[in-house]
Amino acid sequence: MANHPKHPATVHFPITFITLTGALDVLYLASTHPTTAGLVASASKTLDVQLSPSMIPQLSYYTTLLTLITAVPAVLSGAIELMPLIKRNGFGSRKAQIGVLHAMLNDVGVFGSAYNWWTRRTVVGFEPSGTNVLISSVLALPTCLFAAYLGGALVYTYGMGVGRGRNKVKKAQ
Repeated sequence: MANHPKHPATVHFPITFITLTGALDVLYLASTHPTTAGLVASASKTLDVQLSPSMIPQLSYYTTLLTLITAVPAVLSGAIELMPLIKRNGFGSRKAQIGVLHAMLNDVGVFGSAYNWWTRRTVVGFEPSGTNVLISSVLALPTCLFAAYLGGALVYTYGMGVGRGRNKVKKAQ
């Protein structure tokens, strides 16, 4: 277990919470904008959704907070797993370059979430500003999803973390 990669097990929650935050912020904007509010209200009634538009910013705020909490182990485990690769190969290998880009994109999403949390923490009802909605839906969400794609490429294309501990298993048999 000590030799098993930890990073893949820690990334699912931050990805989920960033996605939920972006979707909730867009839903709130749509539910309060005069041109789309009727459509959102009609869809909510048709789908029998019992969620008041005033609850959406609160949910979004708390998913932002959960993003930050769950990002800590993801960032730390990612850095711990990337550093040996950089020490061994430097930044010249394609694997290291993708790993660094993956980390930087995730940092953009986390810093955007931190900004959104910081600017909304004292707002009544945690209502997002237009800037908050842009950050969560146009910046944090796409960068997070592209970083997740790159993380998958690191594992499936470049074998990052694959085969660790294999020698110990063979010796034990």
